[in-house]
Amino acid sequence: MRIFVKGIVQGVGFRPFVYKLANELGLKGFIRNCSDGVEIVIEGKNKELFLEHLQSKLPPLAKIFSLQIQNTPKQNFQSFTIIKSQEGQKETFLSPDISICDACLEDLFNPNSRRLYYPLINCTNCGPRFTIIKDLPYDRKNTSMAKFPMCQECQKEYNDPNSRFFHAQPIGCDSCGPKLFYSSFQGYEAIQKAANDIQNGEIVAIKGVGGYHLVCLPKSAHKLRQIKKRPKKPFALMFPSIDKIKEICDIDENEKRLILSKERPIVIIKAKEYFADVAPDIDRLGVFLPYSPIYYLLFSLIDSPLVVTSANISDEPIVKDEENIKKFTQKVLYYNREIIRSCDDSVVVSVDKKTLFYRLSRGYAPKSFFVDKELPSILAVGARQKNTIAFSFANNVILSPHIGDIKNIQSYEYFVKVIEDFQKIYDFSPEVVVCDKHPGYETTQYAKSLNIKTIVVQHHLAHTYAAKAEMELTNYPLSQELFLGFSWDGTGYGDDTKVWGGEVFVGDERKYHFEYFKIAGGEKAIKDIRLIAWSLLKKYGFEVEDRLFNLTYDKNINCFETSSVGRLFDAVAFLAGLCKKQEYEGYTGLLVEKAYQAREDQYEFYIHDGIITIDFLSLIKDKKADIPTKFLNTLTAIIVEIAKREKLPVVLSGGVFQNKTLLEITINKLQQNSIPYFFPTHTPINDGGISLGQLWYALENY
Repeated sequence: MRIFVKGIVQGVGFRPFVYKLANELGLKGFIRNCSDGVEIVIEGKNKELFLEHLQSKLPPLAKIFSLQIQNTPKQNFQSFTIIKSQEGQKETFLSPDISICDACLEDLFNPNSRRLYYPLINCTNCGPRFTIIKDLPYDRKNTSMAKFPMCQECQKEYNDPNSRFFHAQPIGCDSCGPKLFYSSFQGYEAIQKAANDIQNGEIVAIKGVGGYHLVCLPKSAHKLRQIKKRPKKPFALMFPSIDKIKEICDIDENEKRLILSKERPIVIIKAKEYFADVAPDIDRLGVFLPYSPIYYLLFSLIDSPLVVTSANISDEPIVKDEENIKKFTQKVLYYNREIIRSCDDSVVVSVDKKTLFYRLSRGYAPKSFFVDKELPSILAVGARQKNTIAFSFANNVILSPHIGDIKNIQSYEYFVKVIEDFQKIYDFSPEVVVCDKHPGYETTQYAKSLNIKTIVVQHHLAHTYAAKAEMELTNYPLSQELFLGFSWDGTGYGDDTKVWGGEVFVGDERKYHFEYFKIAGGEKAIKDIRLIAWSLLKKYGFEVEDRLFNLTYDKNINCFETSSVGRLFDAVAFLAGLCKKQEYEGYTGLLVEKAYQAREDQYEFYIHDGIITIDFLSLIKDKKADIPTKFLNTLTAIIVEIAKREKLPVVLSGGVFQNKTLLEITINKLQQNSIPYFFPTHTPINDGGISLGQLWYALENY
C-alpha cells in the first residue's frame, strides 16, 4: 500500500512516529519526506490498523490534511526504514515554532542529563522550525543547523527510533550544537551574567526564537520606553509560572489554557493591580510564559516577572541579526545559530471561550489550510497596517505571520522580502495579485508593479471575506449561508473615496453604514483626537473655542468625511474626559473599555435608508462618566436591531471588535435573541486578516 500524506508532517516527529508504528505492527516498507508531503509504502497484514493509528495517534505538532491511498505491487521489503528525501514540487506545510516540551525542560535542569543547562535544547516535539528552514524538504541540510555537524552522542540519538531525538533536525548539545554568548562569557555562565545585569536594572537584548527581545525588570521599563521611543504603549510581561501570573491577574479557565498552550502566545488579561510603567492608564496586561530554554534558565536565577518586548522601533521590523542589535543596547545575550526569518510573538485574548487573535505569529503561523480542489496561484498583499500576506496554489491556502505596519522604507523592504522568501521556499509564482483599493498604500503600489492580472478589493469587504474564508476553511456551520457582515474599524478607502469604517454588508452589497461626519485636521486628527470630537460638536451645532480649528472646519480645509466607528471611539474617549491624544492604535478603545459599567442603558439611534445615526446630541450633553457605557451598549443594540430586520446570521470583523467588552456584550445580546453569530478565531479579526479576505474574494471571483 502506498500512502501519500499532506499536512504539517515535516519537522514534527512524523517520520519517527510512522517508523515506530510500522515496526510495532510488524509492517515492512519505507517513509520519506517529499517536497509536497510524506510518502509511505507498507507491506504486511496490519495495513488497516496502521491507517487507523496513523490518524488517531499523531505526534502533538503534526496535522494530516489529506491521505491518498493506492495499492502497489509487493516488493518484499526486509524491514521498515526512513529513506532519503525526494525533491519535487514544494507543497508541504511549514510547521510553526513551538515552545520547549516538558521532556526537554526536565532534561534542562536534570543533573544527570548531558544537556544540563544547554540553552538550545529541543527534540521532535518542540523547538524552532519555521525560523530555521532555508528550503524544503525539511532536512538538517536545509536549515541553519547545517553548519553544526552532530557529535557521536547526538548522532546516536538521531538514529535511535526509541529516542525522542530520533530524526530531530535541530538536535545539538554543548559539544556540537550552537553556543550561547554574553560579552566574553559562554553557556550557562553567559546566562548568569545576563541575569545579574538585568537584576541591576540594565536593559539586555536576548536572542529569541524569531528575533531579539529587549528585556528588563518592570521597574526599569521607563528606560526601555526611551530606547524604543514608545511613551505609553503597553509592554508584555513574561512570568516564570502560571501561579505567579495568578497572583496579580484574574484568569479564567480558557485564559489559563491559552497561557499554558504549546504556542505560548502573549495573552491579554485583566490585572488585579496597576503597573504604571508597564501598561500605563489601562487595567489589562499582556502576559506569557517562557517558551525557550534560555528564558527558563534566566528565571531559575531571577524571581520577578520580566518586561519582554520585541527589539525594534515602532513600525520597524523586529531585529534578528547580531550586527543590528547594538543600536538598542551593548548588553547582548545571543547564540550563533542564524535566524533565517524573523517571527514576532503572537498576541491573543479570550472571548466567548474562544481565541481572538490580535497578532498571528510565533507558534501559530504560517497558518496553513488544505483545500480539496486545485487552486490558482494567487498572491494577496494585505493592508497597510498589521500587514500579512496570503497565497494559494495547488491545494494550499497559506497566511503568513504578522509582518507589521508598512509605513517606512525598512518595513516596506521587509514586506517585499517576506513575499520573496515564500515564493522561493514554495517555488511559488503568482498568476494573479490582489490588493487594497487605496491607491496610496505601498502594498497596492507593489501589487501593480508586478505587471500581472491585478484584482482590487475594498478594505471592509475584504474583512467580511476574511471571516467567510475562515468559516469555509474550518467547516463552520454558517459557512454556506448568506450573512450580515459587520465590518467596523478605523480607516478604509471607500468605493465613494470617503473614509469608511462602520459598514454592514449583505453578500457583497454595502447595505448599511454609519452616517458620515466631517473631520477637520486630516492625518493629524488620528493622533490629536480633540479634532475629531470638536468636529462632532460642530456637526451638532456646538461652539468650539479654537479659532484655527473653526476656520479649517468652516472653509473645508484639510477635511475628510468618514463613517468610521473607530473615530467615534476617539471622540467618545475625549468627550468622556478619558484622554486628549491617541497615544497608540487602540488606546482610546482600551480607555472606553476600562470605563464601562455593567448596565443596560443606551442612547437612541436611527436607521433610515441604510444610514445609521446615533443620538449624539444626548451623548454630548450626558454625564462624562456615563458616556462609555451607553456608547458601547448602543453599538451592540445597533447590531441586534439590524440582525432582526434582516433575519440573517451576524458575522463580526474589523479592528473595532478587538474590544473585548464590546464583543462580549454583543455576543451576550445575540445569544439572548437567538441570533447565530461568528467572529474569526483562527485568524486575526483586525487588518492581519485582510490578506486572507482579499485572497478569498479573488478565489470566488477569478
